[in-house]
Amino acid sequence: MGEFDSKKYTEDALIKQAALIELHSKDGSAVTAGCDCIEGKHLHIVEGLAEEGMGFAVSEREKKFYEILAPFSQSIRKAIEKGDFIFPEVDPKTLEEQRKLPLTEKKSNPDNPAPRGYAPYGWTECEKAHPDVQRKIRRCARKIEKRQTCPMEDWGSGKECVNPYAVCRASIRCPS
Repeated sequence: MGEFDSKKYTEDALIKQAALIELHSKDGSAVTAGCDCIEGKHLHIVEGLAEEGMGFAVSEREKKFYEILAPFSQSIRKAIEKGDFIFPEVDPKTLEEQRKLPLTEKKSNPDNPAPRGYAPYGWTECEKAHPDVQRKIRRCARKIEKRQTCPMEDWGSGKECVNPYAVCRASIRCPS
């Protein structure tokens, strides 16, 4: 078994907790069954993971994300516990500053072989008109790029080394 990677563990655990919060919100268990697992468990875990994540962050954008996520999840949890369900305010300036930070810092993030934010070098006209398709392609490409071990120059050279954007565009159709 490989060496434990705290950063990847934290990211994976956050994604799982978010998925559980969504599932329990949609399936009715959080409301109709009287389950308090969202505020009693999942949001505590998200808050703790976000606090840990600050120490593993490799870019300013990532660190800022965790700095916002921890108190945000705490605020949501407290709103649920109190029963007032008032959605916590997020400072729009903070969010705007977060968007301006680079997605990656090339030297600090070896997992991203292409520091262009997982976007192709050019969008088609249809993709430009559909931001949701762009997000899907970015997400798909990021997964493929992280899995691949071959250098970017060799993309598309064989079965083991694919062009992520070609693969993603073949599976994610842009509505005409």
